[in-house]
Amino acid sequence: MDYALFTGGLIISSLLLFAALFFTVVPIIPGTIFTIPAFLIFGWMSGWDDFSVVFWIGQSVLIVVNFISDNVAQIFGIKKMGGSKAGMIGGSLGMFILPFVISPLGPLAVIFGPLLGAVIGAMIGEMLMRRKTNEVMKVGWGSLLSFLAGTVFKILLVGIQIVWFYIAIF
Repeated sequence: MDYALFTGGLIISSLLLFAALFFTVVPIIPGTIFTIPAFLIFGWMSGWDDFSVVFWIGQSVLIVVNFISDNVAQIFGIKKMGGSKAGMIGGSLGMFILPFVISPLGPLAVIFGPLLGAVIGAMIGEMLMRRKTNEVMKVGWGSLLSFLAGTVFKILLVGIQIVWFYIAIF
């Protein structure tokens, strides 16, 4: 084993895994996509011996679950609070649009934009359906809770991917 390549691969992969965790917390782009190049770069630089077939299958499943959970949590929370399809669509769109609208706020837009966008989008969707104010607020609350729960779940998934990676290579 070439220790220079191992160390270089470890540093690059660790930076990518940090990016995966960061973008999971600050959902501008899906954080889990950074795990794929982290694993590939490490494997390429240090040899593929550390990664078993079970590792690759397990990591692939975690990535797919992470992508699916992103939208499912949002939709489930809005639906659970009595939201309509318009509220679900608004919540999903708001999560991606608001960070760009408030981008002059810099880091605050990145941190709070998706959260507020999900809530505001769901509420606007419900208002378009001519729902009462208390129903709109209830759906907004459901959107907020589901966004937070989904984020915690995604952090857990990415955390499992990262821990599994380090267990596999050491």
